[in-house]
Amino acid sequence: MTLRDLLPGSLALAMALTTAGAFADHTELNPNVNEIQPGDTVTVSELPEDIYLRVQNDPDDLIWDRLPMYRTTLLAAPPVHESVQLRFDEDATRGKHLYFQVARSSERFYIRLKWKDDSENRTTTVDDFRDGVAVQYALGDVDTSYMMGSGPDAPVNIWYWRADHEQRIENLAAGGYGSTTRLPEQRVSGASDYHPEAIPQDSEWHVVMSRPLAAEGEHEVSFDRDRVPMAFALWEGSDNERDGDKRVTHTWILLDPGAGDTQG
Repeated sequence: MTLRDLLPGSLALAMALTTAGAFADHTELNPNVNEIQPGDTVTVSELPEDIYLRVQNDPDDLIWDRLPMYRTTLLAAPPVHESVQLRFDEDATRGKHLYFQVARSSERFYIRLKWKDDSENRTTTVDDFRDGVAVQYALGDVDTSYMMGSGPDAPVNIWYWRADHEQRIENLAAGGYGSTTRLPEQRVSGASDYHPEAIPQDSEWHVVMSRPLAAEGEHEVSFDRDRVPMAFALWEGSDNERDGDKRVTHTWILLDPGAGDTQG
């Protein structure tokens, strides 16, 4: 059974007609979007057992219209390497709104991300750079550095999507700048879609990432706890962002995964 199956015919038709434009409106003015600041707690929505996505990582399934939407502001990451310092402009206004939703079934954890982007950057060359987004989870508590961990004793798990491999999510770990490692457990999957609009500034990326609830290996984030420190990073290729030159959540957002109900 899908969400559409539960709706009366007229309502299902209305939703079908409006879904295509639902995320192209000025969501900055939408009172149903919840503003999230670093340090705030976000509760993971639980998907009923008889409701599921059309496909596992559909970024535009109707079900997302039924779940809470959150918005947070990403700011320029502090330069931590000389190569970033050379192109870092501390006077530049580089704030960026990132919208996200978090949900779980009895078997999987999902996160959906979307953001405005007036250009679709899918390749990296000498002068051009790809779009990308990442979700970072502290394996420990909030005393872990949000800048990719605090060393081997306080690492982070990172789920990384990039536009040149749009349907693949890399499952990574890091214990500080320059230590990023691809994990042997590549169990994070995902999908993405770019939505061009007549007004380029209204165009958007939609990305979904998901993973089985139960963690495997010492560097996969566990959702079987009361709170999980979470942060985001975003690379906009048209702004020449790459590597450590990115926009990030400054300090952690706390994720409440509903650990008491987690099956693992």
